[in-house]
Amino acid sequence: NIEECTEGENFDLNFQDSRFRDDGDVTQALAEGEVLEAEYRIPYLAHAPLEPMSVVVKLEKGRVDIWTGTQIPRFMQANVAALTGIDAENVHIHVLMSGGSFGRRLEDDYTLRAVEVAMQMPGTPIKMVWSREEDFMHDYPRPLAMARAQGKVTDGKLAAFDMAIAAPSVAESQMARVNQPIFGPDIFIVAGAWDQPFAIPDYRVTGHRVPAMVPVSSWRSVGASGNSFLHESFMDELCHEAAADPLEERLRLCTHDASRKVLEAVGEMSDWGAELGPGRGRGLAFCLSFGVPVAEVVEVRQTDAGLKIDRVFVAAEVGRVLDPVNFEAQLSGAVIWGLGHAMNCELTYRDGVPQQDNYHLYEGLRLYQTPRIEVRGLENGGKLPVFG
Repeated sequence: NIEECTEGENFDLNFQDSRFRDDGDVTQALAEGEVLEAEYRIPYLAHAPLEPMSVVVKLEKGRVDIWTGTQIPRFMQANVAALTGIDAENVHIHVLMSGGSFGRRLEDDYTLRAVEVAMQMPGTPIKMVWSREEDFMHDYPRPLAMARAQGKVTDGKLAAFDMAIAAPSVAESQMARVNQPIFGPDIFIVAGAWDQPFAIPDYRVTGHRVPAMVPVSSWRSVGASGNSFLHESFMDELCHEAAADPLEERLRLCTHDASRKVLEAVGEMSDWGAELGPGRGRGLAFCLSFGVPVAEVVEVRQTDAGLKIDRVFVAAEVGRVLDPVNFEAQLSGAVIWGLGHAMNCELTYRDGVPQQDNYHLYEGLRLYQTPRIEVRGLENGGKLPVFG
């Protein structure tokens, strides 16, 4: 388990070689006075696209034709050439529309299995469609992760923030399967946590690579999908400790103009600060990922069955909204994706085998759980960042 992998020096908060951000003097700031500590864990998550892995392969007379949905046609071409001994220029990948991927089709394992069958039956087209259970069994999940955090508040303000994140390496696992080396910092381990635009005086984020207990791969938004939760959870705990308003404190610390604007926009959209009434509450989160700042406010209420999510407000700065309908659909879908996985999904293993093998054990967000979602796109007229 993740705890066994994070014992000892490899998860030392002061391990210098793993520092991605190190502003001020965190060690000195936390050496005296009251220090807030927290620990968080996030689970493995499956890709589970509606269309399971599927492919058609035809091999004959020194040529291979492959029809499939894939995100890596060039890597697939090279791997098929190596497997068959056929020149890469004679391996033809016909890329089709995919019924979902979320990173799963950055792998070509299913295609290589079909090619192996086609090699035994030259001239015969081979169609392979995995069952839902096979799709779960052979998935390369989003890695689990663990974070330990320490922080300090002074005079009602955030003064020190120290977070160490431990996770298996997506880059190391994924690149090995396409015969590519990795070099430089392992950025995915801390993406969405180390690069947030807040001027906390003493601010440190470190990343620690731990052994991959199962092969892992990219998942929608890669590192930020989990690290944003880790970072923002501790930001909120520090705000609570300081008795500071979560929105006002983020605005006070924010050093990035576009990020400040989305925070202000989501505050306006949600009427932040207004009384919600008994049994109701709201929460705020922010993340700058792939150059796009996004802020959200979630409103909840207490019911006899537990918490009910009523509304979600989303503001994002994307330079220019070229297609308003698809923009709203993209952000609304992202909210549904995120809430569904936070509330309903977890991939667990026993003796190396995932225990969830279909949607009855791994549910997306159900209609009765889905809140009203309001979306606003901010347009600064600048360059268009990555958005998807």
